[in-house]
Amino acid sequence: MNKIIKRIAATLTISLTFSGTAQARIITSISPPGGAGQGDVLCPQVQTPVDTAFPNSNQNQINNFPGLSCTPKTFREIAPIDTKLFVEASGGTTGYLLSETVVNNTNSNWGGFNFQIGFQSDTAFGEDNFASPAVISVPRGFTIPTFDSDTTPTSSKFSQVKADGSFNLNWSGGTVAPGETVDFQFALSVPDDLDNNDFYNSFTIRQLPVASGVNQSQTVPEPSLIFGLLSFLGFGLIRKKNF
Repeated sequence: MNKIIKRIAATLTISLTFSGTAQARIITSISPPGGAGQGDVLCPQVQTPVDTAFPNSNQNQINNFPGLSCTPKTFREIAPIDTKLFVEASGGTTGYLLSETVVNNTNSNWGGFNFQIGFQSDTAFGEDNFASPAVISVPRGFTIPTFDSDTTPTSSKFSQVKADGSFNLNWSGGTVAPGETVDFQFALSVPDDLDNNDFYNSFTIRQLPVASGVNQSQTVPEPSLIFGLLSFLGFGLIRKKNF
């Protein structure tokens, strides 16, 4: 499996090394959240517009994330909930401070909580269509959205947070019982993209509670998922070249 992942990552690296003019991104809208963690909850399919009052600065706020659909975010299962954020060019790196409330409607006490940034294909390949940047080899000078390391994340229930690289926040040092809520605040940095490649027009924040007594671990996507991501990204590259 490791050889397959390395080969796919190398392929993606090659596909991204074309020259291009750097452009920045701002968040324009947020899609309704979805995933196995919501159980049988049907979120209103309402796209939430994002007002970026200060492009290319770090003074922007997104309160009550994810927005108009399924706020607060309610977990009925110990499983992921994904929220897709759409972006467009602006001219510089833009920062956002996000706040949200999460409800534990499961039957388990939570001893931790994970946030992860990644990319999501609309075409299902295998059981999951989310891929972490951990399996993507990004060329030098190319950056994608990250959790902002200059802003300390906070939580109303968890006292400790570990930033595992730039794309993961792992919370611990607290408990959220069934029926309780927990508040989070964290910052995102949405940086330059390669204009000619148009690598992405959206990214995804995956959230996953950790039941008490369960070790926190990062799951590496199966090769079928990575093939799906490559197909999704490759389509964008091909479409860009054909117009």
